[in-house]
Amino acid sequence: MIRFDLVVKRGSFTARAALDTESRVTGLFGPTGSGKTTLLLALAGLVKPQRGRIEVGGTLLYDSSRNLCLPPERRRVGMVFQDGRLFPHLSVRENLRYPHPAPAVPGPAFDEIVHLLDLEPLLDRRPRALSGGQRRLVAVGRALLSRPRLLLLDEPLTGMDSRLRRRVLAYLLRLKRSLDVNMMLVSHVYSDFLALVEEMGILDRGRIQAVGTPEALMETALGTTGAGGVETTLRGKVAARDGEWVAVECEANRFHLFLPGAPVGAEVYVTIRAEDVLLAVGEPPRTSARNLFSGTVARVHRVGSRVLVGVDVGCLLWSELAERSAEELGITPGRRVHLLIKASALRGALPGEAAVSPAASMR
Repeated sequence: MIRFDLVVKRGSFTARAALDTESRVTGLFGPTGSGKTTLLLALAGLVKPQRGRIEVGGTLLYDSSRNLCLPPERRRVGMVFQDGRLFPHLSVRENLRYPHPAPAVPGPAFDEIVHLLDLEPLLDRRPRALSGGQRRLVAVGRALLSRPRLLLLDEPLTGMDSRLRRRVLAYLLRLKRSLDVNMMLVSHVYSDFLALVEEMGILDRGRIQAVGTPEALMETALGTTGAGGVETTLRGKVAARDGEWVAVECEANRFHLFLPGAPVGAEVYVTIRAEDVLLAVGEPPRTSARNLFSGTVARVHRVGSRVLVGVDVGCLLWSELAERSAEELGITPGRRVHLLIKASALRGALPGEAAVSPAASMR
């Protein structure tokens, strides 16, 4: 549970924002300069608001009416910055163990975090010997080992190429599933919210304009400059393999994709770009696409000249098409449709392994 109602000034910028959510994983979305990081810094106690109130998990962290302002070290709020901010003179092991939490505070143990984030091979390295994605994961691990009641993630995937984004996203999804930790995500890429967040706020010029699920707020958010494309990310397991191609079971559906080195039974996250999902109506078409699913249109969002269609096939898959195509196919909620996806268009990520695609393998 996160509740705040704050006025925060930084230079000439003032944020006046309020949020009240019971969700375990929440998000703040908005363009650059909208106040996202300012609010995170206020929650962490690194910037003092002019007035307001902050409550996390039933604990009051700040209340100007009571002259209460817990210092950062007493808030149990972990923050992961874009640059990781690791100590360059310490090894990964030493970075993870700093600072040591109070023994009475419950939370994940060192070995559990190392296992969840696959950090064992990196423990004796210094930060300069790590990739950007590895540094970000070490920063996440260090924050979790401080045993926070709230983990703040400030653009955790920014600056990564698509392959590395998928790998780090897979770890964040694993943490969401495995740990009972409240998280707040800041990002300007909307697909990050669709994959991770249960409830979110849209921030504009320091004010939260709307609160809801990522699906419900899609039209508003995608009308914002820089929101990025829409992707579906699903967790599954490798059910079978044929050379470098695998079949992955996700939400009772079987997806075929290129994923060398993935053993049968391995955990895998499959990413599907909406623009790569074709829609068809009528009789099931004969097609060369290895992934063919039938389902019911659950959501239709018009964003400019494009239409985003969420199709329920046991899970929600997103397709993007031109407005004229949607009209010609009669795409409305409740319509039965077929989804066609080339196996080469799907991208897989295994925690601990680099995500690969046919194009990447030929570089």
